Amino acid sequence: MFRTTRRVRRVAVTSLVASSFALGGAAFLAPTAGAAVPAASCTVTPGPTGSVVIAGEGFTAPRSLNDGESTQPLNVDASGNFRVTRFQKNVNYTVLAVNEDQNFIFVNCKVLAKPSPNSPTSTPKVPQNSQEEFRQGFTAGYRDGKAAAAKSCDTRPQADKSQQHGDSYWKGWNQGSATGFDRACKG
Repeated sequence: MFRTTRRVRRVAVTSLVASSFALGGAAFLAPTAGAAVPAASCTVTPGPTGSVVIAGEGFTAPRSLNDGESTQPLNVDASGNFRVTRFQKNVNYTVLAVNEDQNFIFVNCKVLAKPSPNSPTSTPKVPQNSQEEFRQGFTAGYRDGKAAAAKSCDTRPQADKSQQHGDSYWKGWNQGSATGFDRACKG
């Protein structure tokens, strides 16, 4: 029994010494701390409808995305890139490392310029259904007609044509505002 314990102990000590030399050699062959590591970057591009596109490159998986309120896992591809679309107005994002041994523990995303109001991608989408568009216009017009009547029954409401809507919307708005105004003033 005594000999068996010595053999086990000798094997364990020999394994420990061998692994120490192996790790020492690996540490010798490992790149130095001053070696150039490709930089990771992240950008946030605000969209015209309140959405943002978050894109990153140079990351090692696994990673998480933090918006200041919550953290969600990112799908980083084999090239170290990711792309996420979020529908919220927040533009402050940070990419976090999941493991402590990863490079770039956290990277703050840089916000790119918002699209200009005249760019083709920033125009609001007009509903394709003209009945729905008419109903939306009628509802808005009715509300505006009642509000104008509450101020004075001498002045009818005027449409704010700076808002971009289709013809069906404005036809609905005109009918709605006349109905709301007449009901409030003749009521």
